[in-house]
Parts: sequence; C-alpha cells; structure tokens
Amino acid sequence: MKKIPLIVWVILICLVFVHYFYTPEKPEIATGEMRIDLDPGERQPDLVNLWDALVRDQGFANESAILIQLNQFVDKDGAVQCTQAYYTGDVDGGQHFYVVYAYPSGNVLYKDQVLEFPLQGAHPLAIFREATLINFADLTRGECNLTLQTLKHEKEQRYNETHGDLCVLSEGSLRPLKEAAFSQGTCWYTIEIVPEVPQPEGNATAEGVSDHLILFTEQDIALADTVIYA
Repeated sequence: MKKIPLIVWVILICLVFVHYFYTPEKPEIATGEMRIDLDPGERQPDLVNLWDALVRDQGFANESAILIQLNQFVDKDGAVQCTQAYYTGDVDGGQHFYVVYAYPSGNVLYKDQVLEFPLQGAHPLAIFREATLINFADLTRGECNLTLQTLKHEKEQRYNETHGDLCVLSEGSLRPLKEAAFSQGTCWYTIEIVPEVPQPEGNATAEGVSDHLILFTEQDIALADTVIYA
C-alpha cells in the first residue's frame, strides 16, 4: 500500500478543521401568522390593505421596503387562491428578507430572516396598487387558471410582440404597447400573466386568452428609453 504524502494529510486535516470550526451558521428564520378581516364581498385580501397590515405587524421601516417578487395564483373564475410576496425591509439598521403567503380566508403566514447581502429595487406599493385592480375574471374568461408573477430587471432589454402582449397597466386599465426598450443599469419591473391551460388537443392556450401578458406600471414605463404604443 502506498503511503499518503504528508502534504495530503495536511490538506485533509485543514479541510476538516475549516468544516467544523469555520462553516457559517445558517441564518435564523422566524415565522409568524396574522389575519386580515375582509370587507363584505371581498374574495381575497386587497394587496394595499395586506401591505399596511404587514408593515404594522412586522415592524420594518415602510420607506425602506424593496419588492423582490409578487406571485398570485388565480382560478378560472378570477379569484386569487394564493398570494406570495417576497420583499425586504430595514429593522434597527439591518435589512430583513420576508416571504409572505396570503389566502382568501384572510389568513397570512410569513417568514423573516436577516439578509446578509443588501438588495436594491423599488418599493412594493406601486406594483401592489396596480395588481390589486386587475380584473382577473376578464382575463380568464372562465376558461383557465392564471399565474401572475413580477420580475425585476436590470439589464438592457427591448420588448416587442415576440415577447407577448404588451400593455401599460394604469388604475386597472390596459393600454396596448407595440414596443418598449430599457437601457443597461435601469431597474424596472414587469407584471407577467400566463395561463395554466389544460392541453387536451395540444393547444397552447384557451381561445381568446393571451398566452403571455406583459404589463408595465406607469412608474416603470416612465423609465424606458423607447415607448411605442399600439
């Protein structure tokens, strides 16, 4: 049997030492829950009311909040079955990362952990105000479920009809776009809505339902270098 060189033993011992004494601890994750009282006729929490409740309950500085992502899962009747929100906020000088799950019952579950690497972006309310006014029933037409997802962008991008149906979302109304272009270094968000459609005959989408709707708020489209309306 060959003898293992001394240098190999030294490396192995160093690796073991680093693993047991210098492996960083996993961040502590706190969990919580709350309940939002819905107004008569509401089928899911209003996103603005949800945000106000989160600010009160979680204790972060409202003005410091940054939206990472918003997801909503919508049934074919246009009712939001679950809202997921990912964002950050400052607490006592440190940035925290939050994950929230809100349900039609008004029950809200969330996770909270300290964020080691600060993130940049926009406040959630501009997106929340617009997303909560979307008439999902008008988009589903009773034919299919939808998924809404926001995406944060920072690299140069040009949008046209090959990307999907482009629109500016303003107070619940959709204004069609032909093109929009953003330059490198600009930070903007898109609200993207995609159907979850059964494909019994290989069809990609239900009749009359857009297979990819890309929405920009007025705040975000104002950051574009080029905007051409349809």
